[in-house]
Amino acid sequence: MSYEYMWLEKKYRRPLVTIAIIAINVAVYIITSYQSFLVQSSEEWMDKLSYVPALIQTPSQWYRILTSMFTHADIFHIFFNMWFLYFFGISVERRIGPIKYLILYLASGILAIIFHTAFIPVVGSTNLAIPALGASGAISGVLGAYLLLFPRRRLSGCYFILIIPLCFTMSAAWFLIFWFATQVLYGYLKFGGVAFFAHVGGFVGGLTLIYPFAKKISIKVREPLYPIFMEWRTSAGLEKTAKLVVAVLLLAVIGGSAYSTLIAPSMAGVYLYTITTINENTKNMTIDQGVYALSGDYIAPSLGDPRIVFNRFLWANLFKNVRGYPKDTVIQLRYSNPGLFVPDYNLRISLNIDGSAIYDMNDVLKSFNGTVTTNTINVIPTLFGERVAIGDKVMFRCEIRGEDIAGSMGPTVIFPFATVATLLSLAAFYIVVYKDREVAEEEPWFFTPAYI
Repeated sequence: MSYEYMWLEKKYRRPLVTIAIIAINVAVYIITSYQSFLVQSSEEWMDKLSYVPALIQTPSQWYRILTSMFTHADIFHIFFNMWFLYFFGISVERRIGPIKYLILYLASGILAIIFHTAFIPVVGSTNLAIPALGASGAISGVLGAYLLLFPRRRLSGCYFILIIPLCFTMSAAWFLIFWFATQVLYGYLKFGGVAFFAHVGGFVGGLTLIYPFAKKISIKVREPLYPIFMEWRTSAGLEKTAKLVVAVLLLAVIGGSAYSTLIAPSMAGVYLYTITTINENTKNMTIDQGVYALSGDYIAPSLGDPRIVFNRFLWANLFKNVRGYPKDTVIQLRYSNPGLFVPDYNLRISLNIDGSAIYDMNDVLKSFNGTVTTNTINVIPTLFGERVAIGDKVMFRCEIRGEDIAGSMGPTVIFPFATVATLLSLAAFYIVVYKDREVAEEEPWFFTPAYI
């Protein structure tokens, strides 16, 4: 039996693993978003299930590596992820079989997390505390596998400009290379809101893992001496230009991961603050966390009262020891300003801070225990934007505890992760340049894949 005939048998199998993965993702989304009528997942669920790099040092939080791969933020997030998974996943699963496909999918998701963490020195240290979630990293691995398996397959698609469809047809190789290039470029440009290097890591993982999973066994088949019919086929593997572009992109990834290995051991100056507040008006106690970096980047807490306290210290420039207090010594911190300027809203508020504080050897606030009295700021949505007004004064009793998470994570987490990313990218480079023909399918010119 020829290799081509065996593959034709496999390609019509039902892609049960792809269907099962989609079903699990949809089920998780329903559970996490039913309170908002399936529009978006609740913050409570996202806080519990998303991956946060700063928590990787705590073994009890390792479950997030898996749960983050099956959690999505909103309906559009899961729709487009599952659409891509179904469209590209069924061909990859039929080619390598369900077990290998499942291993490739899960491994690519884990590698996406490793790359996301490894590139934190490149994209900014505050990403240590930013949650990441979604199946995009694992699906990127499927895309990387598809690129090497079916590079010459033709794909057709349409974009809509208002109601006018703009349709195109192109090879799978150039479609996926363009997508990969945008992820690498956007990652280095530090576009916010998307973990681009997680997508890069999954894609690189797919390029690497598909080689041992799909390497073709050479089978000698005796062909008729004088064939009556001839089937026209494209040559297997990537075109030279496509191969060159992928190789350049992988070199760019290798450069970034190598840079991270150099920077990681000396990382410092990213503080995770745990803020506990008691509102004297409502008597409610609230606990939340925020991040402040020496570079000036920050992530404010999401809950109201801790967010107010965090912002007041930020606007008053009290996270830094600008007054020259003794380091690692308990001092009395008193600050009063009846007209503190708020740059975010272009207004002035009253602020009084009184309590005991400690600044560490980096001249960054390490702890505070005392009171914060300030005006609240009311942001009122309107038809054409929002209206901002100064609210009443409120006193908060608060406790702030800060920890430099970058100093501990750099050598113990980011350095080994960046090393893995570098080695994996080198392996992908070698496979793309020298081994692509050993896994690529040789397809007829007018091949149309069969779906369920």
